[in-house]
Amino acid sequence: MIRRPSLLILCILLLLIGQPAGALLGFAAPFKGDSGPGENEFSVSAILFSTLAAINAAGYDAGMDSPLNARYKVRSQIRAALASRKIPCLPELREFYKEHKKPSDTADLSQYISFALVAGDAPNFQLPAGELPPDVQSLTGFSELLARFYKEADIESLWNRSQGAYQAAMAEYQDAVIGTLFEANGYLRNPSRYLGRRFQIYLDLLAAPDQVQVRNYRDDYFVVITPTSTPVVDEIRDAYLAYLLDPLTFKYSEIIKEKKPLQKFADEAPALDLAYKDDFSLLVTKCLIKAIDSRLIHGGPDKRQAFVDEAMREGFILTAAFADLLPAYEKQQDSFRLYYPDLLSAVDIGKEQKRLKKVQFLASAPTRVIAPPAKIQIDPADESLQTAEGLYEQHDLDNARKIFKRVFEQTGDKAKQGRAYYGLALIDLQEKHWDEAQDLLQRAIAANPASSIGAWSHYYLGQLALKAGDSDRAAAQFKLTLAIDGASAKAREAAERALQSNSGEQKQ
Repeated sequence: MIRRPSLLILCILLLLIGQPAGALLGFAAPFKGDSGPGENEFSVSAILFSTLAAINAAGYDAGMDSPLNARYKVRSQIRAALASRKIPCLPELREFYKEHKKPSDTADLSQYISFALVAGDAPNFQLPAGELPPDVQSLTGFSELLARFYKEADIESLWNRSQGAYQAAMAEYQDAVIGTLFEANGYLRNPSRYLGRRFQIYLDLLAAPDQVQVRNYRDDYFVVITPTSTPVVDEIRDAYLAYLLDPLTFKYSEIIKEKKPLQKFADEAPALDLAYKDDFSLLVTKCLIKAIDSRLIHGGPDKRQAFVDEAMREGFILTAAFADLLPAYEKQQDSFRLYYPDLLSAVDIGKEQKRLKKVQFLASAPTRVIAPPAKIQIDPADESLQTAEGLYEQHDLDNARKIFKRVFEQTGDKAKQGRAYYGLALIDLQEKHWDEAQDLLQRAIAANPASSIGAWSHYYLGQLALKAGDSDRAAAQFKLTLAIDGASAKAREAAERALQSNSGEQKQ
């Protein structure tokens, strides 16, 4: 059992992931709108509550015989309250639920969880414009039906009445959640506000117990858990690690492609889910997560090795390679996202082929509460930017330039185009094309004036001004860097150092 973290550890954790204590510890959000777009929150969702209340009223009975329902009582109480109310839309809601019922209870619940994670606030529960998750597309008309149910059943009053029970249930889980996020962040040396993305955990008491469902939509990762009879911290940690590691597969896709000859061994593993056979990048990430899990296991080297061996037999073919390489990462100082390309490059294909020829793959894997995640959804322009930035970091300037230029064909979004201008400017700086770099930096600023990219662009314009002998213009650019709220600490430090140096030279 994980002990409650001390106040000092909580403070360190909050500094590490950049969250107010209230958000992390799951203080209830107001009914209209769930918790805000911060990272690493553990809370409850009014939209999810409304959605699950509706399907409970409509005939969703999975898990009602579980002792956990008797323990928390909320589901039984909500169902009883709904049964006592006159709800005109209920016959229509029951018919809708019946028509959309899936073959298994888990799949049946899954589609409504997906709906709740993308739907808008009460009272309308509108779906966003554009492409929707496949399982939500099939629920056409549910938003309107749920809006009527919400009003006619007075769901808001039921939500308000249930808050005490939800907060008590969350208190049972929060220590373990805090502990596992702290452990994962510590191992990866993860910076705060990582990529401006969100990792959100929701607890709900109106569904069958022992559910851990993971979604990633664009930049956001969601984990929905229901009351569990066994600890699920491992599943939560793995989802969080996937949230942190997934973007790196796009940034370093070229290195991953070099390891593709090992794919054939995964294809031959009967127990490996098709999601990993169809997407090599997803498989690489899961193998890496398994290897990190092995390093965090308590119990000595034999237990760690047994975990790695089991993962290999299940078809996670790179787990042993990563487990062998991770001690080298642990001995150096860089964060994992900076060390990631070195780790991938160190995988020896010949060595792994010899190792994999000796592995006896399992015919089937034990059933797990957590299903393989769907392939990460990412805008083509974002994918190009991450790939190009990775190629730049690997000093493959020609291919990085080609992919940065592709962004202008893929999107009209000024901010994304600004990132591409900035990337092209850095390449020209590397190749000493000063005039071209200056023009591109000015374009980057025009597209992202108040961002970290804008701050760095002013800094490099200052350096170009110094090279041209114009110290006054250089000083003005360095001051503009410092004036931008979105400037990173490193950009500010570089600008301050440049100003001091420039001032010293002018006095001499």
